[in-house]
Amino acid sequence: MPAKILLADDDPMLQKLIANTLKLEHHEVIVAVNGQEALDLIRSEKPDLVILDIMMPVINGFDVCTELRRHPETETLPVIMLSGLGQVQEKIIGLRAGADEYLTKPIDPRELLTRVEMLLERHRILRQSAVGKTGRVLSVLGAKGGVGVTTLAVNLAARLAQEKKNVILLEFRPDFGTVAVHFNLKPTASLAALRTLEPTAITEQMVNRLLVKTETGVRVLCGPQSAGEFGPFAPGLGGALLGRLVTMCDYVIVDLPPLLDEAAELVLKSSEQVFLVIEPELTSVVAAAHRLEQLAALSNTLTTRVIAVNRQGVMLLSLREIENRLGVVLLDVLPSAADAMSVAVQFGVPLTLSQSKHVYSEHVTELVKQLEQSKASALRSRSL
Repeated sequence: MPAKILLADDDPMLQKLIANTLKLEHHEVIVAVNGQEALDLIRSEKPDLVILDIMMPVINGFDVCTELRRHPETETLPVIMLSGLGQVQEKIIGLRAGADEYLTKPIDPRELLTRVEMLLERHRILRQSAVGKTGRVLSVLGAKGGVGVTTLAVNLAARLAQEKKNVILLEFRPDFGTVAVHFNLKPTASLAALRTLEPTAITEQMVNRLLVKTETGVRVLCGPQSAGEFGPFAPGLGGALLGRLVTMCDYVIVDLPPLLDEAAELVLKSSEQVFLVIEPELTSVVAAAHRLEQLAALSNTLTTRVIAVNRQGVMLLSLREIENRLGVVLLDVLPSAADAMSVAVQFGVPLTLSQSKHVYSEHVTELVKQLEQSKASALRSRSL
């Protein structure tokens, strides 16, 4: 959809390049030549998105962004920072000032357009969620591969469905995952059907045709099911797809791959919470420390909860040592359930339903209770 975009930059040539690029996509462009003018125009014109150069007269871009985040009416306004500064430290300063995206000059118009569309879509999703009109997006991500991400996503989705919640499980992976195996499904269509589509072509009707309803009540959108379907997704797919899914359910549970590309990063940025799954052993904890740094650089508003899955049945690192290494308190430690989980997968019924009294199931039930309590607290806060 066309948007009103404010461009703040004192370089006439760059102004012309960016403005013409945006106008070709039917966006309305308002231009400011210094930081103070940008602030004045933002207050009077109320743009949908701001593209902000750092090195500007009067007030620099860092200070403009910081000022925007100080006021409720602009604290969530999407901001893309532009700079000739390519150092990591400058990017960190920009993100800490509240920027959503950071691009280094010279600007590639195609990348700029992609970032603009992704950010507008993400902001639309978050804005709708804030007024309670859409479902909650919960992403499950591993510190590394093979730590039980899909197992947790499947059981969490099934337990929420048992609580009469309308749940969609999205397997957002560029190659084969095991969600279909967990539910004993043989889907005839997958996420790969959306790969070549423009974001505007991803309609609710099309998504409904790809969803498979399981006996648990969870609706599943599986990742690619054959090698011929494997491959990366366009960056805009994550935002466009989530924009549809959140209007169709109470919860979207996203099963993410360990390797994050731009499409997966957009899904993360649109998530209300991220469950980072680790194992209580050294390689997994070291990987988790780097993953937490990656997530912090991705967004300064992302809520990440760390969950340990003790699949080996022995804590190779103590809880205190894990928390000290990561600098966070673990949300939970899920117990070993290897034998019971194998039986559950064989019959295509998640453990939380087939053995609801199993200690693993009870831990997942407690996670669901916490999710519902946090939702109720958020609703009470909005009503005050």
